[in-house]
Amino acid sequence: MFVKGVTLKKIGILVTIVILPFLLGYYLISFIIFSAITFLIQFFRDPKRNIPTNNGIILAPAEGKIMKGKIDFLKIVTKEDDPLMEHILNDNEKGILISTFMSPFDVHVQRAPVTGKIVKTQYYPGKFKIAMGNVDTKNEKNLIVIDSPYGKIGVIQIAGFVARRIVQYVNVGDNINIGDRLGMIRFGSRVNLIIPYHKFKVMVFEGEKPTAGETIMAKLIE
Repeated sequence: MFVKGVTLKKIGILVTIVILPFLLGYYLISFIIFSAITFLIQFFRDPKRNIPTNNGIILAPAEGKIMKGKIDFLKIVTKEDDPLMEHILNDNEKGILISTFMSPFDVHVQRAPVTGKIVKTQYYPGKFKIAMGNVDTKNEKNLIVIDSPYGKIGVIQIAGFVARRIVQYVNVGDNINIGDRLGMIRFGSRVNLIIPYHKFKVMVFEGEKPTAGETIMAKLIE
């Protein structure tokens, strides 16, 4: 399955573009075009997910499974740490930030970590530095806040050096189910997930390779 705008008809046109240079004897050109099309097809893939529906869970909004893609840091945050946190956390409330780096070869569709209502979205222009390390305050980003039965959950899409476009599929007021598609970032990037610190137990660790819409990132503390 492919994301919006990528259809089998368009793929057929691209295949024809590859074959024509080959038939005319331009094998190198045909190989280059074929490689580029193969990359685009794998990048825009959007595979079906087996979405858990248990109560009290938070799912991975992003995928990091290929090459260097992974959860590369977890940390406790407050409103004072980042201006975006004021839209997610209350005064004196702590949150857990789980950041997932996606390589250009990972699935780049983001999914809803929880069921709820979209109460805030905001785009922030910025730079396009490599999305490794702390680029939270410098790079282009997009904030999505979900009001869930467990409080506000934040998803921040962050563009990287290669990623030059953040796409959002949802709008303020939309009711979404866990695992629904939120948007995508094109060509390598990072996604931060922010959840209430005192309500959830983190189920993942740094270095783990999550699957968007399937991996359980945290469970409600009973």
